[in-house]
Amino acid sequence: MPINKLKILSGLLAAFFIFSGCREIYTKIYNEKEAKKPISCLNIESDNLVIEYVVKNRPFIKKLLKKECPYLLKITSNYVTSCSSAQAKALGSDFDGFVRFEILKDNDLIYRNQRDFKGTFDNFVADSLIDRMRKDLNFKE
Repeated sequence: MPINKLKILSGLLAAFFIFSGCREIYTKIYNEKEAKKPISCLNIESDNLVIEYVVKNRPFIKKLLKKECPYLLKITSNYVTSCSSAQAKALGSDFDGFVRFEILKDNDLIYRNQRDFKGTFDNFVADSLIDRMRKDLNFKE
């Protein structure tokens, strides 16, 4: 392939990643033993009713919901507009907020994942976190 075509192709690829809003998901397993056990139900607790509504209505989560369950999906969110630090206001950011999923069993933290998002929290952001959680943990499906 000629060098000019390679430059154009690599430039287009870089632009795609910059403008696609691709966000990395950060994960950590806090309890390896518990993370390997099958999870057959979830209860949900959230600090944001809109985000909770979106997550609860995702098909995978919907079939796991059970009020009496030892596993809790705790959802925490933060929007940059609610950040009052002078440094954050001066520098701005390329994201509008973050959302964190934590799996706890009987109040003990097993797993956490988190990602930034631009715009509003939507099905795409929810699914990305859910899919990563499904990959990292042992859900009974």
